[in-house]
Amino acid sequence: MKKLILPSLVAIALAVTSCDDKLDIIPKGETTLNTIADLELLLNQEYAFGDGPLSDIGMVCNDGFPAWTDMSELLASSQTLQYAYVKWDESIDRATLTTSDSRYNSLYEAIYYCNVIITKAPEADGSDALRDLIIAEAKVKRAYFHYLLVNIYAKQYDESTAAQLGGVPYVDIVNMEVTKEKNTIAEVYDRILDDCSEDIINVLPDNAAVNRADKAFGNAVRAKVLMQMKRYNEAATYAREALRYNNNLDNRSNIVTTEAWELPWDSRNNYLHIGGGARVSITFTCMSKELAKLFSPDDYVRKYEIGWNGLPTWEDSEVEYGYPEGLIYTSFSDVMFNNYGIRTEDMYYILAETDIRDGRVDDGLNYVDQVQLRRIDGYTPLKGSGLSIAQAMQKMQEAKKVEFFCTYVNFFDCKRWNTETDYRSTITRDLGKYGSFTITPDSPLWVMPFPANATRYNPTLTQNY
Repeated sequence: MKKLILPSLVAIALAVTSCDDKLDIIPKGETTLNTIADLELLLNQEYAFGDGPLSDIGMVCNDGFPAWTDMSELLASSQTLQYAYVKWDESIDRATLTTSDSRYNSLYEAIYYCNVIITKAPEADGSDALRDLIIAEAKVKRAYFHYLLVNIYAKQYDESTAAQLGGVPYVDIVNMEVTKEKNTIAEVYDRILDDCSEDIINVLPDNAAVNRADKAFGNAVRAKVLMQMKRYNEAATYAREALRYNNNLDNRSNIVTTEAWELPWDSRNNYLHIGGGARVSITFTCMSKELAKLFSPDDYVRKYEIGWNGLPTWEDSEVEYGYPEGLIYTSFSDVMFNNYGIRTEDMYYILAETDIRDGRVDDGLNYVDQVQLRRIDGYTPLKGSGLSIAQAMQKMQEAKKVEFFCTYVNFFDCKRWNTETDYRSTITRDLGKYGSFTITPDSPLWVMPFPANATRYNPTLTQNY
C-alpha cells in the first residue's frame, strides 16, 4: 500500500538547498552531491532548533518562562499553548493549537542531512577514510537527533511498556515519496543504539570541532541514551569514556576579575553545540520562583558580573515581568547557551547520579563538587558530609537543575525520575496573585504534541499523550 508523504520532509527538501548551494534536491529526494568532500560540507553546520526550551518544555518542568513577555500577557488568553504550560492546564487542546513546530521540523531537517550522507557516501568519489568517518558521524548525529525527538514527543522509556507505546518515526531514507510510519518507543531506542554502537563510535576522530562529532560526543550520546533507558551502569561506562577524550569544564571563577561572563558557542566543554533558534543567548530568560531559590547568591555570575547599566545581571523578575520572585538575566553579553546539545557537565552529572545510586555517595558528590567549585564563590564541597543516598540524590538534583536551566536536560530528567517510585514528584508552582498550580508525574503535559502540519498528512502520527 502506498503511504502518504510526511510534510515536514517535503519542506526539508525545499529548505536544505541553502547549504552552500550544494544540495540540489530533485523530486524523489536525489541529490547532485557526488563527492565525499561535498557531502562532508553537510556536517559543517551551526545547529539551532526551535524557539528554545523555555517556550514549552522549560515551562512544563518549571525551569522558567519565555523572554520579553509579561506574565499577565501570558495569561491573557486561555486558548494558547503558553497558557496551558504556565497553568499546567491539561484541558486545553494542545494538538489543535500546535499548527506547526519549528523544533520538530528542524530536527527532521538535520536528520535528512544525515541520511543524504549515509545514502550517497558509499558510491561517492573520494577518500575511503573520510567516507567511513562522515558516515559514522552522520549515524551518531542521526541517533542523537532521534533521541531528542522521542523524549520530547513521546512518553518516557520504560522497559515494561516501551514496545507498546508510540514513539516517533525513525527516518533513515531520503526517498521523498515514502513516509516512515511512527515507530514504538522500543523500536526508536533500538535504532538509536544501533546508530551509536561502539563500532561506529570508534571510527570517529579523537577530537573535532564542536559542530562535528568525535569520540567524546559519540560516547556521550550513548551514555545519555542509556541513562534515559535507566540502564545506569552502562551509561556510566560511556560517560567515563567520553570524559577520557574531553574533560573540559566551563570555569566561571574568572568573572571575579573580568566582571563579564563570556561563553562562546565553541567553548571546549561543548561536545556539540545546538542553540534554540536564532536566540542562543540566555539574555532576558526568566527562572521560576522555585528554581531561583536553588540558585546560590554566591554564584560567580550572580555575584560578580556587571551589566551594561552597571548593575548585577541577575535581577528580580517580578519588577518588570511579573514572574513572582524569580530571576531574570539582563546582560547583553555573548553567553551562548547550549540549549539542545551536549557538554562535559552532562557527563559529570551522569556519573554523579550513577555513583550515588550504587551507594558510592562521596564519589558521586565529588562530581557535583567539581562543577560547583567552578560556579560558586567559596563553595563548600558536599563530599565527606555524611549524606545518605536519598540526601545526596536531592543535593545532586538541585545542583543539576540550576546547571541545566534553559536546556532540555531538566525536562528529560523529570520524565525519567517520574517513572521511579523513589524520585517521582508532583511539582507546585506559586505564581503569587495569579494562583498556585501543580503538575503530576503522569500528566499528559510531559509529552509535546506533534504539529498539525505533520499529522494531517500522516495518519500513523497519532498523539502520544
